[in-house]
Amino acid sequence: MADDGLLLNFAISDDFAKPEPKLKGGTWRDRLSAKKIAQHRKKPRTENSNNDGSNRQVANPNRIQVPATRPAKRQRTDGDSDHQGHQQHHKQQNQHQHPRQFVSSLFSKNPTPRNVEEKEEGDGEPMEDAKPTNAPLIDGLDTFTNLGLSPNLAAHLLTKLEVKAPTGIQKASITQLLKEDSDAFIQAETGSGKTLAYLLPLVQRIMALSKSKEGMADNGVHRDSGLFAIVLAPTRELCKQISVVLESLLRCAHWIVAGTVIGGEKKKSEKARLRKGLNILVATPGRLADHLENTQVLDVSNVRWLVLDEGDRLMELGFEKELQGIIEKLNARQRPSRIPGIPANRTTVLCSATLKMNVQKLGEISLKDAVHIKADPADEDDEKRDDDAGFRVPAQLKQSYAIVAAKLRLVTLTAYLKRTFMRKGSVMKAIVFVSCADSVDFHFEVFTRRQQLGENKEEEEEEKRDSEEEDEDEKKKTEPSPHGTIAHATAFSSTSNPVTLHKLHGSLPQHVRTATLNSFARNRDPSVLVCTDVASRGLDLPNVDLVIEYDPAFSADDHTHRIGRTARLGRDGRALIFLMPGCEENYVEVLKRGYRDGGKALTRTNAEDILKRGFGGNVQSASKNWEEKATDWQMDLERWAVDNPEYLEMARRGYQSHIRAYATHIANERSMFNIKELHLGHLAKAFALRDRPSKINVPGLRPGQDDAKKDYKAERNQSGKKRKAGRDDDGPSNNDSASAAQKMRAKMREHMAGASEFNLA
Repeated sequence: MADDGLLLNFAISDDFAKPEPKLKGGTWRDRLSAKKIAQHRKKPRTENSNNDGSNRQVANPNRIQVPATRPAKRQRTDGDSDHQGHQQHHKQQNQHQHPRQFVSSLFSKNPTPRNVEEKEEGDGEPMEDAKPTNAPLIDGLDTFTNLGLSPNLAAHLLTKLEVKAPTGIQKASITQLLKEDSDAFIQAETGSGKTLAYLLPLVQRIMALSKSKEGMADNGVHRDSGLFAIVLAPTRELCKQISVVLESLLRCAHWIVAGTVIGGEKKKSEKARLRKGLNILVATPGRLADHLENTQVLDVSNVRWLVLDEGDRLMELGFEKELQGIIEKLNARQRPSRIPGIPANRTTVLCSATLKMNVQKLGEISLKDAVHIKADPADEDDEKRDDDAGFRVPAQLKQSYAIVAAKLRLVTLTAYLKRTFMRKGSVMKAIVFVSCADSVDFHFEVFTRRQQLGENKEEEEEEKRDSEEEDEDEKKKTEPSPHGTIAHATAFSSTSNPVTLHKLHGSLPQHVRTATLNSFARNRDPSVLVCTDVASRGLDLPNVDLVIEYDPAFSADDHTHRIGRTARLGRDGRALIFLMPGCEENYVEVLKRGYRDGGKALTRTNAEDILKRGFGGNVQSASKNWEEKATDWQMDLERWAVDNPEYLEMARRGYQSHIRAYATHIANERSMFNIKELHLGHLAKAFALRDRPSKINVPGLRPGQDDAKKDYKAERNQSGKKRKAGRDDDGPSNNDSASAAQKMRAKMREHMAGASEFNLA
């Protein structure tokens, strides 16, 4: 061919003739990914000091490597362009690194709330304080003696228990249960005194039996007379509380003996208690059913009163079969009593805040021709309540909600607690509700860790000096708990206002739960309880001013029971619930249903204002100092988790259990808590995790899809199938890892025996 003067600019590299290695073994996905990695590594990178951009504009048909500098990538901040980033990169590299470079990771790319904040407060005059709806009656006409109680019992209530007047539900139930022997269904809002509503007529009736013979107690009822009343409650904590109230009532009638059978201790000691004799028994359904089946000394032939407290919770926890069996055994073993004055038939009292389907089913099992007892609307409020609503929030409760991004949840909670306990005397006790036990353990360790980052060095030195003086006093308060459930809250305590932190969940032993709950109730200093729903029902914890729902409840009824731990018996209270932007904002409509006025008293709290108050101190401040402080606190927490493998595993467990618990909302509310819209990467930030969600694995929990495939293939190779070429060395290692993983799961099942997969309680 003739030479036409065409010059071809070819550049042949040294490895041009090198053959490509053939990849063998593994799945086709593994071979494809390995091939792509090999092709990527085959392209060499050359650097040159020439930064002239003219070479990039020349056509390059032969794909010759064009030398160019490419600085390392950095995180883009808001308002920066690519050109400015290339010019300022080397300047930032030489300067000392400022903490603000991390601010964007915590405060950027957060979803914004869908619903715009409504400003209804400025439209009219400031709202007046609502009249308490569950307070005792103060008109002076309805005293306990007028309701039919004996003067001895009424004087004991006034002098010893400091109960001066009955509430609306107590007035309605005492008169009904004293004059008639018919079954009753007591329905009232939380914190209205339902426990005394059924205990007072019960004690009064048994005291009347004691004086039936010439007014002599010795000739009437004593501990050997038999069992007259049984009170069933869903949880051990509620049984303990009912027992404490009952014991305080019976101090004016010392010949009447009460006791508990709730489990958590040896059955031998419970049998000994039953053998000595009881007149009133407080029990959980499972334990009572066990004793009715296996304990011969338990004589129920004289039982004439049966109380089912928190009936909706009894059904939700799956006690339907136990309750049905208990009622059948009581009916079969009932005999005529020799004691004069005792009723011929048994009276059953069902107490519940709601009239749901499961409560109606329990009523069909236990009640016959029952009377529906509710507080007189004239005693509570002029407005009439709808029967369908059934369950309302106390009118004096001030409830608010905050729309907080998943990434900012933990720092926002810390800022809110910091601001709450900044001044002494503002809040005495607070309860923080979370969804699962693993999350309780994680947050307890976060708030009590010693490596707390101070705002300034001078403040840290002052805190060290003051802490050395107060260490002895704090040890006396916090170290009496050898189980590790009570500690000093270093995350939001101050030298002038130290706060004690408690934790409570269903996976703790019973004696630990009881000791922790008693310590929180009796503590006169500021204290916080981090707990699950095990403390959401029926517990009357004194001086609780604030309830924080860090994780929303699994149903609207559970939510109202949670916030019912405050604003009890006419006292004031506050409640705050954390919601995330997106579908969870629709939950506000559910919150409004609990109000008589349609939710006008429900307010919205700005998450940014919470952070400013907690870390900055001033809401109107224009500086971004609070962002730096919040980011420093978050980064210090993440370093603490990375440096301590024990706490890192605790954070991973809390993260996975939280996600699994998030998927257990009731069907009616699952559209508001859609797990598909949950940003797992942002949520990991709230658990001090830096890994991406796919890398967060915890031994003992359910393996992922890839792990299940690997285990299946390892078992298939172990069964004797022919291996492919190139896999001779890989087989034993896979088998060893699979067997080790199986052993680890078996070991963790032994440690986690008795707890559910989600560890919700």
